[in-house]
Amino acid sequence: MVFSVHLYEVERKYSHGPRLLGDWIHLSNFGLDLFFVISGFVLTFLAFGHFAERSYLKSYAYNRVTRVYPTYLLYTLPLVPIYLFKPTLFNATDGHQVDLFRTLLLLPDVTLPLIPVAWTLHHELVFYLLFAGVLLFRETLLPRFIALGFVAMAVLATAGALIPRAEQGAFARVLLNPINFDFLFGMVLAWLIHKGERRAALPCLLLGVALAVGGYFGFYALTGADWIGNYHSHQLFGLPAGYHALYVFGLPAALVVYGIVVLEIEKGWVFGRAIAWVGDASYSIYLTHVMVIVLAGRLWGSFGVPGWPAHLAFLAGTVALGLGLGTLAYHLFEKRLTGFFRQHDPARRAKLRAAAQA
Repeated sequence: MVFSVHLYEVERKYSHGPRLLGDWIHLSNFGLDLFFVISGFVLTFLAFGHFAERSYLKSYAYNRVTRVYPTYLLYTLPLVPIYLFKPTLFNATDGHQVDLFRTLLLLPDVTLPLIPVAWTLHHELVFYLLFAGVLLFRETLLPRFIALGFVAMAVLATAGALIPRAEQGAFARVLLNPINFDFLFGMVLAWLIHKGERRAALPCLLLGVALAVGGYFGFYALTGADWIGNYHSHQLFGLPAGYHALYVFGLPAALVVYGIVVLEIEKGWVFGRAIAWVGDASYSIYLTHVMVIVLAGRLWGSFGVPGWPAHLAFLAGTVALGLGLGTLAYHLFEKRLTGFFRQHDPARRAKLRAAAQA
């Protein structure tokens, strides 16, 4: 879904023929909310039975850092000399300005990183850090922390709606963004499913999809805006602008994730092997796809020909190239890096030593 939004931008800029992807493709921003809800769900669900365990917290911190940074740096570092040589290839939105120090450390900034989609990792890392604090306490306290998180996020998101984005600092733009509610939704789902709440899975899944599609086009009909983001000024029903993506995409994303997880647990429903194939390589595809489709777009802009057949071939070829190269990068680099760091997980090695001594 995220891929399709960026492909739309490339098609709009470099197309020689009639465009296939219209403004409606921004419905696919729903994928970002799914991404964050899944993150909140997975980390919480895996932690049950391990709250207040210092050894688990150490392993958690190690795994989060080694899961994100090595692969991210692997794809970012080659871009640094290219940026130094020709900065106009990067970040036109912010006047081709990139803070390389913040980019390499994945620190929030008022400009985008070299890999522009990595701004979402700023939110991920903040959530990882806050969730590490939750892991220090007993599992029974989790509902209280979730409730506190909702209250705090409501205050922060409201402040974000009142403070113009141009006046928000780098960390404020992360903390004040209502999209952080998605992590909390994921935590709620994990708690409910862990406690045995596993009813109406298929209706929830279908309702979530219907609400996302209906909410998006309903918002478009009422405001004329095809982009539902957290930083735009569209007002509706008296709610701050940033809340629109929350009720159009965030809540439906929670219903979709709940439905899919419960259907898998209770009925053994799983999606096809092709979807799992994309899912396994999703991090590498996510980090590389913008570079791939922009390069394909530039080449098409220079050498492409008009007409439907050629244009469809360009779109299909770009999708195949983006998914293919991302998957190849996953198998060549990310999978091996992840395996290497997993082998050197201090907690895992400690367990192996203990087993050997026993």
